[in-house]
Amino acid sequence: MKTFLKWLAGVITVFILLILFIIITLNIVFDTEPYIPDYAYVEINLQGHLPEYIPPDAFESALGQTRFDMAKFRDVLEKAAIDERIAGVVLKIGYLQVSLGEAQELTDLIKKFRDSGKKIVAFLGPGLTTTRDYYVASACESVFMTPQANLFLTGLYSEVTFYKDFFSKIGVEADFIHIGDYKNAPDPYTRSTMSPEQREETTQLLDAWYNDIRQTIAANRGFSSEKVDELINIKTGFTGWEAWREGLVDTVLYYPEVVKYFPSENGLPEPLSAEEYTTVPAGDLDIRKDSKIAVVHCLGTITGGSNSEDYLMGQLAGAASFADNMEKAAESSAIKAIILRIDSPGGSASASEVMWNAVKKAVEKKPVIVSISGMCASGGYYIAAPAITIISQKNSIVGSIGIFGGKFSIGALYKKLGMNTEKITRGKNAAIFSLSQVWSESEKKVIRHILEEFYSDFKIKVAEGRGIPFDSVEALAGGRIFTGGTALHNKLVDRHGNFYDAVDEAKRLAGIEEKESVELIYYPASKSLLGEILSGIQAKNASENILLDSYERLEQTLLFWQNQPLALLPFRLEYLP
Repeated sequence: MKTFLKWLAGVITVFILLILFIIITLNIVFDTEPYIPDYAYVEINLQGHLPEYIPPDAFESALGQTRFDMAKFRDVLEKAAIDERIAGVVLKIGYLQVSLGEAQELTDLIKKFRDSGKKIVAFLGPGLTTTRDYYVASACESVFMTPQANLFLTGLYSEVTFYKDFFSKIGVEADFIHIGDYKNAPDPYTRSTMSPEQREETTQLLDAWYNDIRQTIAANRGFSSEKVDELINIKTGFTGWEAWREGLVDTVLYYPEVVKYFPSENGLPEPLSAEEYTTVPAGDLDIRKDSKIAVVHCLGTITGGSNSEDYLMGQLAGAASFADNMEKAAESSAIKAIILRIDSPGGSASASEVMWNAVKKAVEKKPVIVSISGMCASGGYYIAAPAITIISQKNSIVGSIGIFGGKFSIGALYKKLGMNTEKITRGKNAAIFSLSQVWSESEKKVIRHILEEFYSDFKIKVAEGRGIPFDSVEALAGGRIFTGGTALHNKLVDRHGNFYDAVDEAKRLAGIEEKESVELIYYPASKSLLGEILSGIQAKNASENILLDSYERLEQTLLFWQNQPLALLPFRLEYLP
């Protein structure tokens, strides 16, 4: 049997290597420079989810495929602004799923492109578009819409679902301890209604965001703020023709007609997809050829190990991957500065500590500048604290200095399912990790002590990293979250700005000339082709395990996340603009 397994493993390995060889060979033989028309406009689809950064995929690259993200959006606009072959850009916007901090980043990038003197226009439709879509579109020179498309300016709506009573019916009990009155992440599982603290913070966030929406749209479209209030609160829904009559769009037309709005001295420009244009080397345009600045990402929920995707938690920022990337960037003699790009609600406290240490060591060797995307909360802010400069958007979520820990007891669920658990212990707190019962008073004392120790350390690190008195940090802690606007007032960030403002700050601190076009080295880098193939095999096996071993998988997930300190955003905020 062992001989057969060895033989099978050898056959599979040879097969994988053969596929690898064929793909690489075909890629080399047929790899050519992308065709760029002499006169073109770039089409960018801003629809659905726009990831902050997708590491280059060797397998997809070999097949000539490209997935779009915020980094590529910046890349396309930067190159298109100086490329004489490009007449302008068309943004096809529809049901864009980004945070308001990321939406503000998009509007900044659009305005930066407009400084080039080239046209950038937005096309809404033919389906449903919402407040968030229009917020971004309003930054463009012109906004177009099909006659019977639908635009809904609904404002902002937040809802939180509470599971305590449901859990009680199925035999699950949430047992959590949180340090700080505003650290309410466990509330959906331990309460039936919203706490006063959660209601207060949600109200403050929505007020700040709504004011920015009305002011931004008013400024971009030449309305008064009162006019925007009327459009949102009285009109709300518009067809293309109604949007045109209200001045929300400049012209009602169908997409093929958009090309007529570009300069036509040399004929009409040809369409060019952003995915194709992103493959144009920056060196062909004589930019990004000199000094190098690293961009290290912390995206998603913080955990130990490597960066990954989890079917329950979504994107995971692995502490081991992050520390390795920071070390590589810090040790490289070619890298002059590091931009730490964060979009994270926090996560595991111990993993956050590992990442904090990596940032602290990097700061000792070269400038580290934090650029906040959508959020930098709890463990995300913990790792940002040692940086020399922290830059955020006004709409970013910042703070949440606090911690919680807990577990779900599923003993009653087992009984409902006809399962029985019997225990024999040695040691007063031996059952502290048990899934079949809540904590005893002595076990709670152990957990609270660990949480309070981390919370104290968290506040000290913020005070030292930000250079502000401990008493001031105390007043900002307790799990409180802030918009970037309030965070600036509270000295949790140094200034407002977008990614390119972080690049400018990195150049200044590294002694690079202001006008120099620097090369950005992104981390994490791509996997090897073989690594991608093996990852695919592992993902397939994982999906099969989810189906075959659901109870075992549930236990593993609960055991992994519970009983340990978690520095996470105090509550999950879902809003529907």
